[in-house]
Amino acid sequence: MKTVTRMLVVTVCMFLVSGCWDRREVNDMAIVIAMAMDKESDGRYRLSIQVPLVSSLGAQSGGGGGTSGDKSYYVDSAVGRTIREANGFIQSRMSRQIYYSHHRMIVIGEELAKDGMSDVLDIVTRFPENRLTAYIVMTKGKGIELLTAQPQFERFSGEAMRELVKMGGIAVTLKDVAQMLSTPGLDAILPVLAAVDSHPKGKSKEVETTGVGLFRSDKLVAIIKPRELLGLRLFQRDFTPFSFILPLNKKERLTISLSKGRAKIKPEIRKGRIHYKIDLYASAVVVENMSNLDLEKEKNIRMLQAKLDEQINSGVKHMMQTIQHYRSDFIGLGITLSRNYPQEWQERYRNRWNEELPKITYEIRTKVNMANIGQTTKNITQGEDNHE
Repeated sequence: MKTVTRMLVVTVCMFLVSGCWDRREVNDMAIVIAMAMDKESDGRYRLSIQVPLVSSLGAQSGGGGGTSGDKSYYVDSAVGRTIREANGFIQSRMSRQIYYSHHRMIVIGEELAKDGMSDVLDIVTRFPENRLTAYIVMTKGKGIELLTAQPQFERFSGEAMRELVKMGGIAVTLKDVAQMLSTPGLDAILPVLAAVDSHPKGKSKEVETTGVGLFRSDKLVAIIKPRELLGLRLFQRDFTPFSFILPLNKKERLTISLSKGRAKIKPEIRKGRIHYKIDLYASAVVVENMSNLDLEKEKNIRMLQAKLDEQINSGVKHMMQTIQHYRSDFIGLGITLSRNYPQEWQERYRNRWNEELPKITYEIRTKVNMANIGQTTKNITQGEDNHE
């Protein structure tokens, strides 16, 4: 009896163990690292994918992906009425199954961004094999140009793009874009990358951050240079330290790094008009002193803090003017209004927020703490009698 019972238990367990019936062998997959989507002149969509050539990965010599003659990746693209149809055309001429679960970068071409990116992103977010943590960027011209770039420090341009976005301070994931496009009172932004010639000009094409794309709804309305949006970084969810030049006069200047920063936005409705109080807090570090200023003196520190307040104030004011000019709320002014005045937001502002943006007023208050002036108080090349 015990033997029969044991046999029954073993038999039942065999049915419950599924094994590896649905396994995928690495040799049967084309693992996508990065993908790009473009809009053609005839209205169709172009899908491009970057796939590593596993057989070539071990053949690289030197320190970077572009240091040998042969590329270690393959880029293919196809045009279709939908992104899925274009993917089918690529698959029809590829001997391995296209596998998207490991892609890290999505590139949107300029024409597609202008036309609206919601429709094409539907295919990316609809299936679980696509990563919501993948970074998304845009480029002037065609997105495929970024995939075919061959930087020196990385084997694939997709990896170079990923590292640049992480360091750049404005990192946007697919999940972020989905939330931006579906949240009233918040418009999307995307970092803009470009493939540029290496310096001094060589055979490689490097990937470079060239600006920030501003959207209204899901359509691109402007591309702004990074220096024009100095204040934007203070409003990011995760602050990334950054540096900028602080001029003292026509000849003297310092390089300042903001090691910490945050912004607090408080809306008020005054006689039917929306007014914002914006408080900015930052910790600054002097990383370069190209002046005669002696930072050992307290009056010079106070003067420096005042100039920092003024420059950050000016940068945020310029950013607010950009928001009003393009009617693109990329810092979420509408969200703060909806949280503080939910009834007014629902009844009056929610459905026409972009039209209301040019009418808002604001005041900006900045407080900068000089956290560190470096190991020297003045430029060591200046004489004792030159400092003030």
